[in-house]
Amino acid sequence: MNCGEPLLEYAALGDSLSVGAGTMLFDPGFVEYYLQMSRNALQKRIKLYKFAKSGATTKDVLNMIQHPCVAEAIRHADIITITAGGNDLIRAALTFLKEQNEDALFDAQFACTDNLSRILNAIDALVLEEEGPYIVRLVNLYNPFPGLSQAKEWIERFNTHIESFSDMRNLKVANIYDVFKGNENRLLAADGIHPNGKGYYLMAEEMRKLGYESL
Repeated sequence: MNCGEPLLEYAALGDSLSVGAGTMLFDPGFVEYYLQMSRNALQKRIKLYKFAKSGATTKDVLNMIQHPCVAEAIRHADIITITAGGNDLIRAALTFLKEQNEDALFDAQFACTDNLSRILNAIDALVLEEEGPYIVRLVNLYNPFPGLSQAKEWIERFNTHIESFSDMRNLKVANIYDVFKGNENRLLAADGIHPNGKGYYLMAEEMRKLGYESL
């Protein structure tokens, strides 16, 4: 890698998956794995900016990108990854279990789709101000509760909406649902919710497989 080559910038946005929750302290999460994979694939220097918070919903991520320093990083980013939606579903599921009313799940699905649309449109507007090439990578949701039929049904519903964004310019959706399906015991951390190191590596690998067209 030539240190004199132009520097690319990578902005990682999202929830605990972008934080890397579930790994040992100082171990890489999918963001760090994807950063290294991207450096190897592109043979360029890449600087990482991470804006992520455990427990963040799509609404939180939408609010996040309105912060001036986050917006500035997105504006200059060549690579953008987003993890969001899982906490929307989890919060709605807890309400459903308490009230036995599926309206909470339908409302969460609508809000998640609307917020993701706003997030992606805002990112598109910011990056286009620089008029340079860029890629956006969004991940769908895996199922940490494979034994619950309703969990499978609603995660697939959410994923249908998430995958609909793949029609947007420069955006591709990484299908981590299929990566984790049937491999939960091997890929989830001790908390049973977040990926372990192997799970994060495979998330990054799934993103890498989507390529770097336009960069």
